[in-house]
Amino acid sequence: MNMKKILIIILAAIVALGLLGCDQNNEKIGVRGKITNLVQGQDNQITSILVEGDLENDTAYDKASISITSKTKIIEKGTKKKLSKDDLKESMQVEVIFEGPVRESYPVQADAKEIRVLK
Repeated sequence: MNMKKILIIILAAIVALGLLGCDQNNEKIGVRGKITNLVQGQDNQITSILVEGDLENDTAYDKASISITSKTKIIEKGTKKKLSKDDLKESMQVEVIFEGPVRESYPVQADAKEIRVLK
């Protein structure tokens, strides 16, 4: 085999493995932990939360500042009961799936796609 064919086979294998890792139903948990701060906007509505926890095998960060957008789903994990941002309280245990890019600071800043309240 010449070098070109070997390179093509290697690249095809890399692309195939990359596509196998793109499972949309298995979203990575950005952060899991306790809500340590609620931030309210001018209208007294909660606009963001600070979540602090431990870095675990299935989480990306140990601490994150999470913006809550109009698209953010807030549910009770296990029951899938829909909650509102007014239901969020300091010291609640939550896990958060991020939406869009993460702003790399410490703590990281991200928009929430879904906030799951843990029991």
